[in-house]
Amino acid sequence: MRKSIFTLAPVVAALLAGSGVAQAASNAQMTITANVVAATCDVSLSNASLDLGNHSKSAFTAVATPVANSVKTFTVGLNNCETPAAAGDQASLIVSGQTLGGNPNIFNSTGTNTGVMLSEVTTPAAYITAGQKLSVAKAGETPEAGDFNAKSLSLQAGLASTSLTPDIGMVSAPILFSFAYN
Repeated sequence: MRKSIFTLAPVVAALLAGSGVAQAASNAQMTITANVVAATCDVSLSNASLDLGNHSKSAFTAVATPVANSVKTFTVGLNNCETPAAAGDQASLIVSGQTLGGNPNIFNSTGTNTGVMLSEVTTPAAYITAGQKLSVAKAGETPEAGDFNAKSLSLQAGLASTSLTPDIGMVSAPILFSFAYN
């Protein structure tokens, strides 16, 4: 009797140890999105990154207004465009990125009260908000790839705060410019 218990003990131990391996881990779900459009373009930037420099707290003299000497310009352009489907079709850019709570036009992903404001160079006081669509080009009466190809927008970025007492620290604002058709 004793011999049979000792003989079965390793088998029982192996079965108990193996049962822990059979438990399932949690599942994961991913949402994959895409967009089918009548024509496409590649989006390009004049700069992959833009350093607005170092600025003291005293440089912030107004709320939600860029510090004047922090403003720098850059361009966002379209290239490798297909021929538009119809006359009057629009090529646009959609601007997206994390913004500060209650301020859809101050981009920041670092959690401070300071961020980056964008505007078109031609309208410097009209600040761009997250999700805004910016028109770049319009197809002519006889659409051709050149209607959208090599068209660009001149934009400017400046450092701004939601307070006259900005938080000290690094500001990072990843901003995505996506091509939109019509």
